[in-house]
Amino acid sequence: MATERTAKKAVEKAKKDEEMIRIRSQIELWMARNHLPDNLKERIITCIQHKLEKNNDIDMDKPMSHLSKDLITEIKHRLCLPLLKNVVQNLENQGGQNLSERICEYLKPKYYAENIYILQEGQPLIEMVFITQGSVWCFKGSNGHESDHINTFELYGEELVKSWLNRHYPSLKELPTSTKTVKTESKVEAFALMASDLKHLVPKHTRAAKAVKDFAHEVIGRLSIKENAPKS
Repeated sequence: MATERTAKKAVEKAKKDEEMIRIRSQIELWMARNHLPDNLKERIITCIQHKLEKNNDIDMDKPMSHLSKDLITEIKHRLCLPLLKNVVQNLENQGGQNLSERICEYLKPKYYAENIYILQEGQPLIEMVFITQGSVWCFKGSNGHESDHINTFELYGEELVKSWLNRHYPSLKELPTSTKTVKTESKVEAFALMASDLKHLVPKHTRAAKAVKDFAHEVIGRLSIKENAPKS
């Protein structure tokens, strides 16, 4: 009986070791495509190995879903910060110190299947998307004549953040519309900033100013009603 248990454990260990070799190979390819440094490799592999040891299923089509929060944060900063600073001009001046890093905090990993619309021209922008792996088609114009085939490391929907920061009192009811259509050609891995997270990026003094202004309007409105009320 003990021999059977020992043999069973040996078989299970051999399967996990084989699975880990396969996963390590896939991680190395994934890291190379994302241009991530080698010093992250062992940390990523260790994190995934711990999940595997707990008998968790590992879906290497969605590797980010298996990583720890600190690893995801570091990867977001390496992949998204340079692109964000290049595309969204004067970002720090518009929203206060380290705004680009704060945006990175709220980016969420997203995965898109083939032939899926990420953004559609003329439709409200509900997210800003960083394409990190995969390929997409980008169309502009009613007939789609202006088109580009993009592989990786592009940002779409940046108008969402620009519009939000340029408005003194922004509102989710007034989202900008997309100026282009973005459709996946292959499976796509990305990070997205959702419109619902924009409220976290508004400087505190702006929120405080809005609260004061709203209160002042309410008081003025009440006084006006009182003054215009018929006298008994």
